[in-house]
Amino acid sequence: MLLILSLTVFACSDDDDDNGNGGLDPGEFPLDGLMNENVSFLIMSVEEWDGEFDAYLSMIIVENHQTVTLQIDGNNVSLSSFGRYYFADLDLLPGQSFTYALQVDGNTRSGSLSIPSVIQANFPDDFDLSSNYTMSWTTSADPTGFIAFLQIELDDDWIDNGMLLAGNTRNHTFNRNIYSGLSEDDIWYIDVGVLGMNYEIKDDFVIMAGFDAYEEYYFGNGFGFRQAEKQVAGERPRGRFPAALRHLAVPVE
Repeated sequence: MLLILSLTVFACSDDDDDNGNGGLDPGEFPLDGLMNENVSFLIMSVEEWDGEFDAYLSMIIVENHQTVTLQIDGNNVSLSSFGRYYFADLDLLPGQSFTYALQVDGNTRSGSLSIPSVIQANFPDDFDLSSNYTMSWTTSADPTGFIAFLQIELDDDWIDNGMLLAGNTRNHTFNRNIYSGLSEDDIWYIDVGVLGMNYEIKDDFVIMAGFDAYEEYYFGNGFGFRQAEKQVAGERPRGRFPAALRHLAVPVE
């Protein structure tokens, strides 16, 4: 894990096609802060994994602190930690409403959120490095917004591109300029998807409820990386957004 951290440099770009879909106000939702880990945030997310729903949380607390506790619907959540990063399995389902109470050194942030409805996404079968990448999706109810993300893992670096979209958006295109100049030999894998989210911001702490749909494209080194990733993150990657959390994820019981 420390080796991965020492070799990895975070790269973030906001270059993107303007689909005419609109977006959320960047001044209201600090996407750049999340992607660069300059903002404290808690993501409680559900995804579909092997035909079942799987829920987990990822959290970064940027300020110095000593103690952290979290309750969901009045029940204590057992947190695993690595420095300022926290992870846990959860028992949540798409569309479910819940209350939360996050306490950091005696400062409590509480409220209620709902996991967005299931997202059914349509991703291209192959990733064409010479063309723009377009994905589309359906869902039964609009969340507050979406984050479309594209993460490219290189030998000793990664590219993380994200875009805020309005809750009624149903497609997004990433411009090929994001990965222009890269060849299949440069890339380990590409992870692209859409995160539907409802959120609150409490004292500059972003608290999100999400549903995550994504696709992974593996290139020449994909198998070897996948095996190494399992040793760090367990059977499946956890904390996929932002990309840094993927590398820091730890197994949770």
